[in-house]
Amino acid sequence: MEIPPGPLPAGQGRSALIDEVVRVLRVVPSDAAVVLACSGGPDSTALAHLCAEARPDLALHLVHVRHGLRDDAADLEVVTTHARWLDLPLVVSDVEVEPDGRGLEAAARDARYAALRDAARTCGATTILVGHTADDQAETVLLRLARGTGIDGLSAMEQVRDDLIRPLLRLRRADVHRFVDLEGLPVAQDPTNHDPQVRRAIVRHELLPVLARVAPDPVGSLARLADLARADAAALDAAASGTLAEVVRVGPVRAIADRRLDRLGEGLGASALARRVVRQVLAEFGSEPPDAATVSRVLALPDGSAASLPGPVEVTSAGGWRAFAPRRLPRSDATEVGPAGRTTWSPAGLDIERIGPDSSAGEGPRLLQTALPLPGVWAPPPADRHRVVQPPGARPEWLVLALPADVGVLILRHRAPGDRIRTAGGTRNLQDVLVDAGVPRAVREIWPVVAGSDDRVVWSPGYAADDEVLRAGRLTPVTQLRVVASSPAVGHLDVVD
Repeated sequence: MEIPPGPLPAGQGRSALIDEVVRVLRVVPSDAAVVLACSGGPDSTALAHLCAEARPDLALHLVHVRHGLRDDAADLEVVTTHARWLDLPLVVSDVEVEPDGRGLEAAARDARYAALRDAARTCGATTILVGHTADDQAETVLLRLARGTGIDGLSAMEQVRDDLIRPLLRLRRADVHRFVDLEGLPVAQDPTNHDPQVRRAIVRHELLPVLARVAPDPVGSLARLADLARADAAALDAAASGTLAEVVRVGPVRAIADRRLDRLGEGLGASALARRVVRQVLAEFGSEPPDAATVSRVLALPDGSAASLPGPVEVTSAGGWRAFAPRRLPRSDATEVGPAGRTTWSPAGLDIERIGPDSSAGEGPRLLQTALPLPGVWAPPPADRHRVVQPPGARPEWLVLALPADVGVLILRHRAPGDRIRTAGGTRNLQDVLVDAGVPRAVREIWPVVAGSDDRVVWSPGYAADDEVLRAGRLTPVTQLRVVASSPAVGHLDVVD
C-alpha cells in the first residue's frame, strides 16, 4: 500500500511507534548485521530500544561517535548503559573534525557518517540506522530553503537511501521523547541543540514556533513538502533519462550534443530538464552537488570557451558539444598493435581490435565497410555497431579500417604536436581535422592515433585515414582494425548507434 506524503499525525503511542519501525525495517534481511548510530540523546536512545523490540533477529551494533568538540563523557556513559541493558555490542569511534568552507556542522556530519561506515565495514553490516524524526526533516527543509535550494534540496532526507535507513523519519519528535520518558530511559542532552549560534537550533527554537502562528502544523506541512518534492524530482529524473542516455562517455570524458540541450529548451519545464541533465553528468565525477549558479554557468557557456568547476571538473563548449572532463586526463605509453586480437588503449577505455580471415561476423546492426567486395579477395565481415565505440563528431564509416599486406608495424599512441595525415584532399594537420569534426578538446587528448613505424599517422579512428593505406586496403584487404569497447569490466562506456 502506498504511504501518503508527510509524517504520521502527532500523538502516536508506543505500539504505533513500534509498528512504524517494523514497517521501515522490512527492507532489512533477517538476521542481518546492522549498525545503529547512538549519541545518547532521546532520539537515538528511542531508536535503539524500538529497533531491538521491533526486530530482535537483527544483530544490532551500537556506534557512538565522539567528535572531540565538547566534553561528552556523560553521553558515552548513557550509551554504555543502554548497550548493557540491551545486551548489544558497542563501538566507540573518535574522530577529528576539520572545518572547511561549509562550516563546522557540515564537517562534523561528514566525519560522523564516515565513522559509521567504517564501523559498518568492521561489523560486516550493510545497513546504518540513524534517528532523524519528522521535526528534523522540517528543519532540514527550512535550512535548505534559506540558502535558495532547488527541488532536490527540498526533497531533504529519504527514509531509505543506499546504506542509510531512518526508521523514525515519519514520527514526531514529541512522540519519540514521550516514549523515552514513559520507558524511564536515561538520556544525554546536547547543549548545541540550544546554542543560539547554531543554525539548526535557530530554526528549531525561533523559526518553527513563528511558523506555527501561521499554520497549525508546520512540521507536518514541511515534511509533506519534502515527500512531494522528492516525487517530483523522481519524475524529472525519468523525463531526463532519454537525454542522459545520449551522453557520450569516452574514458573519463562526458560529452553531450548542444542540439540535445537546445531541444530541451523548447518545451514546458525544459529548463528544469536541461539543468537536471547537467547536474547528473557532473554527479558522475563524484563531486558535491553543483549549485544553481554552477549549472547556469555550464548551460550559458559561450562557444569556444571553457570553465573550471569544483570537483575538479573542466567544461568546454565547442564544435556543437558540451564536454565534461577532469582537469587531469589519463596518459599512456605508446604500444604496438598486435597482428591479431585486441590492443588496449586505457586512457579512452577502449581496444583496437585487429581481425583477419578467420574472424566471424557476430550479431547486431552493421557498420559500412571500407573494403570493396572484389571476387577472390577476402572481405572483412561487417562490424557490429553495438560493439564499436563512437566518440563525439566521429563518422561511423571511419571507425573501421581495412589494411593491406604491406602496412608494416603499427603503433598505438597519443596524438602529438605536428601530427599530419594524408587525405584525399591533401595532407592536413591532424588537430585541424579533429577540430573541424567538432571533437571536444578533452577527447582529443585521450583519443588514440594509429601510426606507422616511421611515426606517420595511418589512422585517427572515426575521423580520418591515410589515403594510400585506405585505397590499398579497399582493394586488397588482409586485416581490419576496429575501435571496440574494452572488456565488460569497463562499465562506463556508452556505444552510440
